[in-house]
Amino acid sequence: MSYRIKWTFFLLLLMVLCSCSNENDGKLTFERLEAEKSVKLSNEELSPLCSVSLKMDCATKESGKVGEKINSTIVYRLFNQDGISMQAAMNQYTDAYTLSYKQHMLPLYNEDRADTTKRSWYEFHYIINATAEQTSRRTLAYLATIDYSEGHANSIHQLVPFNFYSATGEEILPKDIFVAGYETQLPRLLLEALMQKAEVNDLSQLKEKGYLTTVDMYVPENMIVSDNTITFIFNPSEIASLELGTIELVLTYAQMQKFIKTSFIKTLQ
Repeated sequence: MSYRIKWTFFLLLLMVLCSCSNENDGKLTFERLEAEKSVKLSNEELSPLCSVSLKMDCATKESGKVGEKINSTIVYRLFNQDGISMQAAMNQYTDAYTLSYKQHMLPLYNEDRADTTKRSWYEFHYIINATAEQTSRRTLAYLATIDYSEGHANSIHQLVPFNFYSATGEEILPKDIFVAGYETQLPRLLLEALMQKAEVNDLSQLKEKGYLTTVDMYVPENMIVSDNTITFIFNPSEIASLELGTIELVLTYAQMQKFIKTSFIKTLQ
């Protein structure tokens, strides 16, 4: 084989290898992590329980620095921990939550132990089910569904989304999306979207259906970013009566063009 042929073969091989590397570069993969624990409040057979169940997507090692950045942000935002793995944070949280339950609730339960009608006051649970979803070619949403009850008649249910650039792992925050002053201008569009969703024509009709009876419309912190729209999440009881559940309002970038930064739109292209 001549020198020229050998050199050409080497260049072709190098191009193939680089192509394969580029195909995998920036691709995120996730694995499912779990941490569960249940403890009795007392030694009684029918003792109240505290149960913690955490099931969460975690970026794998193959996701590289981008995955590490996403995991670190989630760990800090959900567990207020820094510098530890997601599994370690989940384990620590389940231990700390159940320990706090016994330390704080057992003295109170001992006073109420004779009154069986109060047993439900001491039934606790805390559940997180979190999944990662690609919401556009360049964005990823991490959706944490949280359900907990600390002796309440009804569980507290929340959807807490986090948005990321899938190529860098940087979190997308409202300040990255909206121009200054959006907080006072955008509620009008959200109100119109809510009236359309509820099939009413004005605010008084909305209130009759259980919406905005105690608050004015506002821009929520919870939102899901996609390529053409933003879904604004209002958790139960935030702008509507509890039985109406989670309210999701979708606005297109075209509808919000006055309030969206041009620089943000360019990051999605």
